[in-house]
Amino acid sequence: MIRVALVALTVEGAALTRAHRQAQLTLRADVLRDLVQLWSLIGPGDFERFAVAAEILIRQRHGDSAGLAAAYFERFRTAEGVAGSATARLAEAPDAPAVRAVLRATGLAGMRSAAAAGQSAQAAARTGLVRASGSAVWMVLGGGRRTVTDSVRADRQAAGWQRVTSGSPCAFCAMIASRGPAFKSQRGARFQAHDHCACTAEPFYEGSRPVPGNERLRRAWEAAQRQARESGELSRGTSNDALNAFRRYLAGDQTLRPDTGRTDPTRE
Repeated sequence: MIRVALVALTVEGAALTRAHRQAQLTLRADVLRDLVQLWSLIGPGDFERFAVAAEILIRQRHGDSAGLAAAYFERFRTAEGVAGSATARLAEAPDAPAVRAVLRATGLAGMRSAAAAGQSAQAAARTGLVRASGSAVWMVLGGGRRTVTDSVRADRQAAGWQRVTSGSPCAFCAMIASRGPAFKSQRGARFQAHDHCACTAEPFYEGSRPVPGNERLRRAWEAAQRQARESGELSRGTSNDALNAFRRYLAGDQTLRPDTGRTDPTRE
């Protein structure tokens, strides 16, 4: 079950956030299902044709995600009783050639690396689909995320936005969420997401409360880094030392056990 904490000022606002996240998750599932169908119809032997067909789907679904987010932003603002008015800023559709390039890069790379690792042609094709579908989800749901964050930036009353994750996010999303609200005055305050990521954004206004789950993640991050420093794990010299320490900490805490995600589109 997806758990979203009550973070808005009003019960109605919190309900809108839950409904918006569920709508984006439903859209994500639809996209994955459609990609699997395209793959089965076209086949991995004609990846260029698959990329062209998938690009049309992704651009359309990106618009769907943006539309859902625009409606959510305006309804949420009203529910929270924010003064004045603000019009949602719809995210622009991704460039068609860029979409195809991303699909080629991830899908073909996945197939080639799997084949080089000794996987059968069928298994390698499946790996390519998983990689390509991850990028597709990233592009599609980026429409909703960008719409909320751009709308927040244009809203004079908004202070920023908060990341809304599942009740057990992956280590990367948990790390970002642990940092708290992203204030629009911060340079480079953008929504960081990985392939297959299903996190969403909630507008943050004066008086808004930090996401309770994110506050818990902040404490976990601090505890993980403290333990890692004491054990010398942060002195290994790699750029991922801090994240790896956090990942180990989450894996050992049953209340914060990270969700590894189901990146296989055939299981969605």
